[in-house]
Amino acid sequence: MASTTTLRLASRTYDGTLPILRGQMQVPGFDLNITDTSDVAGMFAGMFKGQYEVGEMSLGELIYYTSRTRADFIGIPVFPSRMFRHGFIFCRRSSGVGKPGELSGKSVGFLRWVQTAAIWIRGVLVDEYGVSASATRWYVASMHHWDDADPSATVEPRDGSIIHRIERPGKNASERACRALFDGEIDALGVTESQLPILLANDAVCRLFTNPREVEASYFRNTRILPIMHVLALRKNLADQHPELPEKLFRLYSDAKRWAHHWRRTIPSLVEAWPNHYFSEEEKIFQADPWAYGLEANRHVLDKFLAYCYAQGVSAKKIAPDELFCPSTLKLVE
Repeated sequence: MASTTTLRLASRTYDGTLPILRGQMQVPGFDLNITDTSDVAGMFAGMFKGQYEVGEMSLGELIYYTSRTRADFIGIPVFPSRMFRHGFIFCRRSSGVGKPGELSGKSVGFLRWVQTAAIWIRGVLVDEYGVSASATRWYVASMHHWDDADPSATVEPRDGSIIHRIERPGKNASERACRALFDGEIDALGVTESQLPILLANDAVCRLFTNPREVEASYFRNTRILPIMHVLALRKNLADQHPELPEKLFRLYSDAKRWAHHWRRTIPSLVEAWPNHYFSEEEKIFQADPWAYGLEANRHVLDKFLAYCYAQGVSAKKIAPDELFCPSTLKLVE
């Protein structure tokens, strides 16, 4: 009997990954050694440092290292995390900023420069609202999710952006960036979901968009984009040793997502009284599956994001979406 290969897999718990993390769904011919974690930066760093063979990876980090031919991992067109980001921009009330365009010339901070959420936010502010990349003062607490492992990493923006460092005490990038906003070092801050509680609890700051859901729905209608945050990544040596593995992983995650669609619509919720009402409302907006896996279904999203990465210096050169993924997965559809 042939022995199976063990794959160390790292993931957050999403509805679309739940049957994989529970062990209900498997990769034929492989054993999964699963790390279920909520430490997103640690998960990405684990992929970068070789602690996992398969896992979620920051789309921005994948592009950074792929464009510099320094990536030991390659993407599979599975996107476990997608999220609009308009509702994750906070301003100091004293800054006088009442609408997005007024951020031009202000100090705007982020946790990291090579962070997918931050790249989307900067890109949308410049592209959709006319914020000047060169006139705005951009601040970051860190460059990457793993500065300790790659201290020589550099970024040279092409859009005139100048990157300033947030230099203040704090145990991590999140704490330093939030403190910079509260103390008035920066006028606005773009964040992820982890920072929402502390920002929403501080009366000195407020959301840039008071009606983010309406703004995000309008953005989708105009662009057909639900921003991709994370991509499934696989160590290149495993893809070479097991050429059948990339497609098997694509099929595994596609099956898990179909399971999640059924599960969310048939099982009562402990946090939503009318979940199917919200599904119906979103279907009216999206009119198709905005969480679709596969390259072609997401080419327009990736083209836009790659343009932002090139302008912001995240990408060292212009690359096509196809270059991010295992060649055997380019034509795969759900």
